[in-house]
Order: sequence, then structure tokens, then C-alpha cells
Amino acid sequence: MAKLDLREGEELIEQAAASHVKKVLIMPQANPGNLFVTNQRVVFRPTQGRPSSQFEYELSDLRSFSVGMASTITLHTKSGEEHKITGMFNKKLISALEKAGLAQE
Repeated sequence: MAKLDLREGEELIEQAAASHVKKVLIMPQANPGNLFVTNQRVVFRPTQGRPSSQFEYELSDLRSFSVGMASTITLHTKSGEEHKITGMFNKKLISALEKAGLAQE
């Protein structure tokens, strides 16, 4: 599994294999990778698919998250962006996002 370089004072809450679903033209495409939740930020690093599926947000830049069908997680940023995450470890990622202090819609 990929590794995240932690900053000074940063603690890893959870990491898990996941896919970032991005629309390519009109079709959703799952980009496999790893989602990291720390006490400071949420980071997605792709292992396959499009490098543009990578993202990183400070917790303070995230407004909330919501959970849809099949435990699909949608991260909502304060600037209005949304990122959908799917995977078999989403239940533990949901718990990690709550532990990091992110509100669930």
C-alpha cells in the first residue's frame, strides 16, 4: 500500500484502498488508489487510472461528507467541489472521517 509522508505533529487515523470516481466526458470512471485520513488532511493517491484523480485537502477546507448507496462517500469542500469514493473499506473510512471531526450530512 502507498505511503503518505506525515507532517510534524500529524497522525494517521486511517488508510485504505479505495477508488476515486471521476466523470470522463459523461461516464463515471473509478480510479483505484489509497485514501488517507489524518488529524490534519484527507489525501487520495491513485495507484492506477488517471493521475488527475489525486487530491489533497486540509480538514479545514472540507465542509462535510455524505454517504450514499453501497456506502459510497462523497466529500464536500467549502469551495463547492465534490469527490466520490467507493471501496470495500468505506465503513472504516467513514469512521475515520468522523474521528477527524468532519461532519456527516
